[in-house]
Amino acid sequence: MLVLRWGFIQLPLCHVLQELTKREVEYIALSRDTTETDLKQRREIRAGTAYYVDQCAVRAATEGRILVLEGLEKAERNVLPVLNNLLENREMQLEDGRFLVSAERYDKLLKEHKKAELDAWKLVRVSEDFRVIALGLPIPRYLGNPLDPPLRSRFQARDIYYLPFKDHLALLYCIGSNVATERISQLLSFATTLCSQESFALGLPDFPLDSLSSAVKILNSFPMMSIQPLVCWLYPYEVLLGKEGKTAVEDTLKVEVHRAVGGEVARLSTSQA
Repeated sequence: MLVLRWGFIQLPLCHVLQELTKREVEYIALSRDTTETDLKQRREIRAGTAYYVDQCAVRAATEGRILVLEGLEKAERNVLPVLNNLLENREMQLEDGRFLVSAERYDKLLKEHKKAELDAWKLVRVSEDFRVIALGLPIPRYLGNPLDPPLRSRFQARDIYYLPFKDHLALLYCIGSNVATERISQLLSFATTLCSQESFALGLPDFPLDSLSSAVKILNSFPMMSIQPLVCWLYPYEVLLGKEGKTAVEDTLKVEVHRAVGGEVARLSTSQA
């Protein structure tokens, strides 16, 4: 399980793993509207006849693929037992009458019975290559449903915090070759400050660090553009925060990017007054 605070590196990390292991993948984005049907089977009508069509979890389990669950913290509690049973016992009851069975249990039954009998019983073998990668946010701090201890114990969790400042700065430098390095550095410093524990204690929402790449691309195309509008687009603090929050953000902006934006912050405060 990968616990990340910014989203744009989640799937690329999974794709790197899949590329290295040469594995096929099944993907589903979980939400509060996700039901058991989205994981197991859906009923579809073809040529006037109703069929059950396997969904991502069933396909991944039977074909030995990697199942990627994005937004695990958004899943409703009635969906979690289905995932827990599949992860713990490798078992799942399907709507068409079939029953997924772990590879170990299926192989034991195969020694005592013929495959035709197991097929008649509608038992389906779960591949031993079946793996699950869950992507989510740390709860609490962010909104969502905390995982039940039984399901949480099925995963090995890796908490991936924000990129180190130097690594993120080097990435932005590569994107904004036409932008002064000082402007990029000060913009990143401002964003990083708003993601610190001190800012969280003040009740300030995290700055969307994954959007800085897009901001630097805009600056790279328009080098003379002011940083202030970009900050307001990415972090609309004037709409989200009250008076104390606005003051805290503007004070941070003055400290971090005053040299880059010159007197823009002062003019903004004057116009607001």
